[in-house]
Amino acid sequence: MRSAQRPRDAHTSATRSHPRADTQAPPPATVIEAQLSPQGDPVLGLYLHIAYHRVMSTFTRKVGHGQVTPASIGVIAMLAEHPGISQARLARLIGLERATIGTTVARAIDAGFVVRTDAHGDARSYALSLSPRAERMLRTLRHRLGHHEKAAGAHLTASERRTLRTLLHKLVYGREERR
Repeated sequence: MRSAQRPRDAHTSATRSHPRADTQAPPPATVIEAQLSPQGDPVLGLYLHIAYHRVMSTFTRKVGHGQVTPASIGVIAMLAEHPGISQARLARLIGLERATIGTTVARAIDAGFVVRTDAHGDARSYALSLSPRAERMLRTLRHRLGHHEKAAGAHLTASERRTLRTLLHKLVYGREERR
């Protein structure tokens, strides 16, 4: 019966749609981290996982538009920089297993972004390059991605975004970036 139910007000709706609306309660990640690491050591993977999902929650709508995935964007960007390379070399450059990059390349070929041709002098190898569609998509992505990244990092200052990027680079590659 409807009259027995608690009336929904603006605060109740806001609390349900935005879990952090209750400023008295600690953020969920803090609670989870405390359970996983009672000694208080940071659980970086937890925050990376949550951050990834937060950023990706708007990716399809703002960047991919159902046309590209983050993995295919990586392939497109690397092939723009290294046209005609083999799939094995692409895997090494991106830092993924050959089987993983093989699936991503196959999807990019099916989507019309990558062209695979026989490599000169090696019947077992193929040269990968961008299609005209991928070149157009890369130009489009340069525009779309800026808006998405600004929204994703809205809680950070420009300096904090650069610092976070530097730290993530070091986490991933084990060293400071050389520019």
